[in-house]
Amino acid sequence: MMRFRLEKRPEPSKLMLYGTPVAAVVLTMILGCLLFSAIGYNGLRAVQEIFFTPLTNPYKWQDLGIKAAPLIIIGTGLSVAYRANVWNIGAEGQYIIGALAATGVALFTWGMSGWWILPLMAIAGMVGGMAYASIPAFLKTRLNVNEILTSLMLTYASVQVIYYLIRGPWKDPMGIGFPQSRLFSEAARLPNIIPGTIVHLGVPIAVIVALIAWFVMSKTVFGYRMRVVGAAPHAARYGGFSENKTIWLAMLVSGGLAGLAGMLEVAGPFQRMVPGFPTNYGFTAIIVAFLGRLNPLGVIVAGVVLAITFVGGQVAQTTIGLPDEATGIFQAMMLFLLLAGDILVRYRIRRISPEASAGAA
Repeated sequence: MMRFRLEKRPEPSKLMLYGTPVAAVVLTMILGCLLFSAIGYNGLRAVQEIFFTPLTNPYKWQDLGIKAAPLIIIGTGLSVAYRANVWNIGAEGQYIIGALAATGVALFTWGMSGWWILPLMAIAGMVGGMAYASIPAFLKTRLNVNEILTSLMLTYASVQVIYYLIRGPWKDPMGIGFPQSRLFSEAARLPNIIPGTIVHLGVPIAVIVALIAWFVMSKTVFGYRMRVVGAAPHAARYGGFSENKTIWLAMLVSGGLAGLAGMLEVAGPFQRMVPGFPTNYGFTAIIVAFLGRLNPLGVIVAGVVLAITFVGGQVAQTTIGLPDEATGIFQAMMLFLLLAGDILVRYRIRRISPEASAGAA
């Protein structure tokens, strides 16, 4: 019987390393077309609406910017953490807590005016995200509790905090029974940067954050620490880099950026806190980080690609009646194919001859 085994490559191919994300997107389109055709939809039309209509329809471009901004910011923070081999899976919860902290500032300053309100909300959002990320960091460094589990479970707790606040102390007195906070004052809303569109200030901020992160990770001691600890922890300890300190830094950076993204969302598209605020951006940003090869510049491109699937999924619901879950299916396939491709980047498949197999036995 013919057998195969995986053999580690001496040096991963650069072409395969950066070509795999492109191949994952293309294969996702092909498999998605086949899958939705098999269950009774027009698969070719589904792929067209999800992946191409947002690019060819100028009216959808502003939606791409709005969707891409939080994905880029959160994905940038996660790319920093993952480069350090710190697996923060709870960015969605940190995003929510950051938004709640910013909402608290907006409600406290309701009716006031001043340029300082939005910066104060941004600081509160980042501090909120960092504080929430510090919980799994503390448990990891003090008790060696797996940060994947703790950060993920804390996400579901953050959703309950939203429900408590907007149905209790933060409930809009003029909301006619709807569970939501009051509408933010003008000074607590992000201004639109392009007249006649919904493109707000958070869009360029997202790109600036990614560019700053690229510089820090590529040109500074902080970035060098993250890369060394993630790639060679034993060498990092020998060089004097503290693993626990790196865990704290990675969690605080990723949590702070997730909180900033939450602030930009609640002060931009939402302009109030509502039950529907959790939008799975924190989970989708995991795909963004890996699709962007844990490089902040790649994260910008990957954020736009995933934003296309969000906007295209909404278009496909209207035009061909595709279910809302279709977007998640395409995103899940993309991540699966990307991770499968990563195996081939680092390993080659070798056929084992029957003679060699018998000799090994």
